[in-house]
Amino acid sequence: MIETYSQPSPRSVATGLPVSMKIFMYLLTVFLITQMIGSAFFAVYLHRKLDKIEDERNLHDDFVFMKTIQRCNKGEESLSLLNCEKIRSQFEGFVKDTILNKEEKKEISYEKQKGDQDPQIAAHVVSQADGKTASVLQWAEKGYYTMSSNLVTLEHGKQLTIKRQGFYYVYTHVTFCTNREPPSQTPFIASLCLKSTSGSERILLRAANTHSSSKFCGQQSIHLGGVFELQPGASLFVNVTDPSQVSHGTGFTSFGLLKL
Repeated sequence: MIETYSQPSPRSVATGLPVSMKIFMYLLTVFLITQMIGSAFFAVYLHRKLDKIEDERNLHDDFVFMKTIQRCNKGEESLSLLNCEKIRSQFEGFVKDTILNKEEKKEISYEKQKGDQDPQIAAHVVSQADGKTASVLQWAEKGYYTMSSNLVTLEHGKQLTIKRQGFYYVYTHVTFCTNREPPSQTPFIASLCLKSTSGSERILLRAANTHSSSKFCGQQSIHLGGVFELQPGASLFVNVTDPSQVSHGTGFTSFGLLKL
């Protein structure tokens, strides 16, 4: 009699986590992510809340300061341990500085709108009879004259002095009588001269015109003009050979310059 034995089949070994464990891990992950997001939102909220509290505290401090100023103005010194006179003077100084700063900003803005940051330097003067025989002509700010800036001045009535370096167009127009006897006399000469800061003088431009033998005053004119680079402190003047013959009527004889 042959007996056979059947062996039981081996059980399969589970390789994965139980379902309950998977659910637990999923819920834990969701919880952690939610916690992180919530913490970030809370931090933003807290930061904004602190900023708001800080602003309110500053406003409160300003309010307390203004109340202190009001009490000082009312003479309620006993309500505060602070020196009211010192507080009032500091506050008034602060207000004055604020007003001055605003006015300066307005002036600067106005100047920029006008385009006057670099003002034009120009001068135009007319001749003046002084009854002397000096060869250097005299000038006056009268009639249609120009003196557009304090960077150019008329000194001693004889010379235009500039205070800013640059290129200038300088001109002069001299009208004179031509009748002279005898006709062989030397010609009438007009010279535009420069006096430097060192005191030396030199001629920039010169022109001559002959006299006439006519007994009547025949009017003639000499015009000189040119562009020169001038240094601060330089002076310009006009020299003639016979100042008694110069005509000083309106528009006859003039002198001027313009910064380019």
